[in-house]
Order: sequence, then structure tokens, then C-alpha cells
Amino acid sequence: MTEEDSFTVIVDAATGPDVSVGQKVDAGQVLGRSPDKKPVLSPIHGTVKACVFDPDNHLLHLLIKK
Repeated sequence: MTEEDSFTVIVDAATGPDVSVGQKVDAGQVLGRSPDKKPVLSPIHGTVKACVFDPDNHLLHLLIKK
């Protein structure tokens, strides 16, 4: 698997993600909100493989793989 096959997307933990681990997502689908409350969109069609909490910045890192 190459780097082009996976992406990490960051969303605000306070609002939470709009998707779950294991869920298939489409390119352009809303995954959650940024800290300034703007929608965060999936850059690719794929599956959410992980959701990791960053306690220092109160953010969620969503790993999406094709």
C-alpha cells in the first residue's frame, strides 16, 4: 500500500466525527467539523480504518484507506 492509498483527516473532537470506524465513505462526504466549525470532507473513496484522539489539541485523526 502506498501513501496515496491512505489519508489522515483531522476533525474537532468537541463536535465529533460524522462517521464511524469501518464505515465506507465517498470523496466529498462530510467527515466532521474543523475547529472553526467548517465541514471537513473526505479526499477519497475508502473506508475509515481508525480514529485516534489527540488530547493535547483536542482533535480526532481519522485514517481513511482506499
